[in-house]
Amino acid sequence: MNTLNLIFTILMIVGFIMIIYSIVMINKNNNTTPISDIDNSIKKIQDAMDKADLAIDDLNLLSEKIFKNFDEKQKQLLFLYDAIEKKKAISTNNSRVDIKLDEKVLMPKKQDNKKIINSHPMAKKINEMALRGMSVPDIAKTLNMGQGAVELIINLGKEN
Repeated sequence: MNTLNLIFTILMIVGFIMIIYSIVMINKNNNTTPISDIDNSIKKIQDAMDKADLAIDDLNLLSEKIFKNFDEKQKQLLFLYDAIEKKKAISTNNSRVDIKLDEKVLMPKKQDNKKIINSHPMAKKINEMALRGMSVPDIAKTLNMGQGAVELIINLGKEN
């Protein structure tokens, strides 16, 4: 009976050791995400956020230019509408009066595109790459930007 007790005790000890070993291995396998992977993920998210900020800046610049252009066109239309109304009123009275159009109102004001371009964070890099002879698609790929935004900045730079 002593030998049976000894064998039973040895088997119990071996069983406990195997249980403890399996628990350690399970915990080791569950923590497979090292800190460096988390850091890389955080960097990727920050890069994506930076790109999104640049895209928002591009959209803000473009919308600002469109609204300024819209305001100028609206002023021109209002002036022309007033001129037409005066012309109608005069033609009904059968008296002849020449209406001179103000060229300053009809001709859009030249916007200060240099300020718009210089305010864009990537404008300097884009213009340098364009001067080196890089194509718009290559610049866009290199800087992770849209081709339209790159073209807009290059064209606005050429106007200045």
